[in-house]
Formats: sequence, C-alpha cells, structure tokens
Amino acid sequence: MTRSCPSSSSNRRIASIASIAMASACAFAALAFAPREAQAANYGKFDLGFDGDANALLAPSPTQNNLSTLGSGFKVRFADHFRMREGLNLAPEVGYAFDHVFAANEGVAENMNRIFAGLRVGFGRNVVPTLYAHVGYGFRSLSDNNTFGTNASIVKDSNGLALDTGVAIEFRIARHLSIGPHAEFVYIDVPNAPQWLAFGGHIDFIF
Repeated sequence: MTRSCPSSSSNRRIASIASIAMASACAFAALAFAPREAQAANYGKFDLGFDGDANALLAPSPTQNNLSTLGSGFKVRFADHFRMREGLNLAPEVGYAFDHVFAANEGVAENMNRIFAGLRVGFGRNVVPTLYAHVGYGFRSLSDNNTFGTNASIVKDSNGLALDTGVAIEFRIARHLSIGPHAEFVYIDVPNAPQWLAFGGHIDFIF
C-alpha cells in the first residue's frame, strides 16, 4: 500500500504465500473429510457478518512512504453456515474488505480494497474457535486529505491476488447472533507486496 517500489524479500513472499496456502488446504480438507452423515444432518443457514479492524502495517516500510504503521478497516461477509454433528461448523463465504492506512504527515492516505471468497472452519457449539482463509482480488486507491470516499482514485497497475488467513472465536449469545474477536494476516501480490496484521471484532447474524 505504497507509492514507491522498494524491493521486498522473495523469501518473505514465499513464506507468506506458503503459510496462507497451508491454512487454506487445512480448511478445505476439513470440509472434504467431514463425515457424510454429519454433512447430511444439517442444512445451511444464511450468515451475514460484519468485521471492524485495527491494522498494523508490516510491509513495505511506512517511513519511506509517509505512512503510519496503524490503520483501520471493515469487512462485509455473506456465508452459507452449516452446523454439523460433533460440533463442526463450516461456512463457505464471499465478501468485501476495505483497509485504510493513514498518512504519517500531511499528504495522501492509502486504501486497499478486496473482494474475496473462502471458508471458515470451527469446532464447538456456544464457544467456537475458528480458522479461516480467503483468496480474492485486491486493488489500491488513494484518498486526498485523508478522506475515504470522495476524491479517492484507483491506482493503475496496483492490483492483483489477495490472500488472508486468520483465527477467531465465536460466542453464540443468541440463536441467530454471534460475536467475537479475530486476528488475521493479509498479503496482496502487487508491487511492494503490502502485508499487514488486522485485529478486531465481528458480529454475525444467522438466519
């Protein structure tokens, strides 16, 4: 999420992609090998989720690009939520994410937009530890005067594959409502290889 193009470590990029690929493989394996009788026992329910995040920029260097190490973001998720026997929860989902990095001084702030699809896998009933991973498309935009929407423009040749993986805890506080914290790592395969950690909370409405 920067305007200059310092070279990033190839080993770091490979390690980032490998870790996300591993998480994705584990998530989809859980879906593939779930007991057939468990899969047949429950039907999917529509899950509408909202996430709010505080971001910590990992790469590239904020000081070289007049960026703060901190930012904020949100996600909107749409899923088909399956509650299986033995406490297994599966939720294939799609969504949109917006992440904002503040300018360190007076200047132009950075935005990263993502459209993604992936899977959430959790175990439990009322308290559900969850692993999730997504793959999608990311594109960068700039905001004048540190604003989000107006004056924002898409940056040419600064879009590409977006990957993320994270952990969450779901607390089911009502039949159709769950809340909880989450933490995730995000990587965008574009020049400068933006990478950041996101920490926040989420709320899911299950119908």
